[in-house]
Amino acid sequence: MRRCAVSLGLLLLGALTLGAAPAPDAAGTVWISVRPQPSGALEGLRVQVEGKEATAESGGAFRVEGLAAGWVAIQASAEGYQPLAHKVWLPAGGQTSVLLPLNRIPGPGTVRGRVIGPEAVEGSKVPIADVEVRVGGQVLARSDADGYFVLPSVGPGPVTLALAGAGVKSQEEVVVVPSHGEASIEVIMRKAEDVLAWMRGRVRSTRGRPLVATLRIAETKRQTRTRPTGEFELRLPAGRYHVTFEARGHVSQDKVVDVNAGDQAIFYVDLSPLEN
Repeated sequence: MRRCAVSLGLLLLGALTLGAAPAPDAAGTVWISVRPQPSGALEGLRVQVEGKEATAESGGAFRVEGLAAGWVAIQASAEGYQPLAHKVWLPAGGQTSVLLPLNRIPGPGTVRGRVIGPEAVEGSKVPIADVEVRVGGQVLARSDADGYFVLPSVGPGPVTLALAGAGVKSQEEVVVVPSHGEASIEVIMRKAEDVLAWMRGRVRSTRGRPLVATLRIAETKRQTRTRPTGEFELRLPAGRYHVTFEARGHVSQDKVVDVNAGDQAIFYVDLSPLEN
C-alpha cells in the first residue's frame, strides 16, 4: 500500500513538472523598407533577416515571417551601395517594421560649367571660348564656342578648378561634387587688361642715399617721380615695359620689366654719380 502511494506521488510530480514547462514563443514578422541615398533605382537588392531571404511585397517593402522574439539581425545590399547590417527588437507573437537607408558607394561625379565675361550685351551673357580647365594640374576640359565645358569623372567632394585662357586672368574655383551625381558652376572671368599690376621699388645712389628720380615708361609715354625717400609705385596693365630711371647728377639706367595681371614687381635701382 505504501509502495502504491509513492508511485502515485511520482506520477503527480511528473504531471506537475510537464505542466510547468514554458510554452514556445509565438513566431513574429518583420517588415523592412529600403531607401537609397541619394534616391534612385536599386539593382540587385537583397534583404535577409536572421539568414532568411525576405519576400518582396507591393510598394517596395520586404517581409520575413516565423521569427523568434528578441533582437533580430537584418542585412541589406544592392549594386553600387554600401551593405548595411541592422538589428531590431521583435516582440513575441507580434510584428515590427524598420526603414533602412542604403548609402551609395563613394565615386566620381560630373561637373558641368560655363565660362562667361563680366560684361553683358543686351542682357545676354558673353561666353569665353578656349579656356583650359585643370584639375590636379591636368587639363581635363576646354570651354567651347558657347563657353561650356564638362568634367565627366571628378570628385566626390570639393574639387578645385584652375581656369586659364588667352586674354583672361587665371583664377581658381571650388565646386562640391556629389557621389555619382552632377554639379554645375558658372565662372565669370575678367579680361587680363582689366586687372592692373603693381610696379614698386626704390631708387638710391650707389653711395646708399635715396634719390628723387624720374621714371619714364616708353610704352605708355608716362612719367612719374619718386618720393623723397626714393620709393615709387605704379599701376599698369599686364605686359612688358621699358623703364628709364633718371636723377640729377647721376647716370641714367634702363630696365625691362615684365608684369602679370594682378601681380606686383618689386625692385631696387642704384644709380651711379656722374664723374666730374
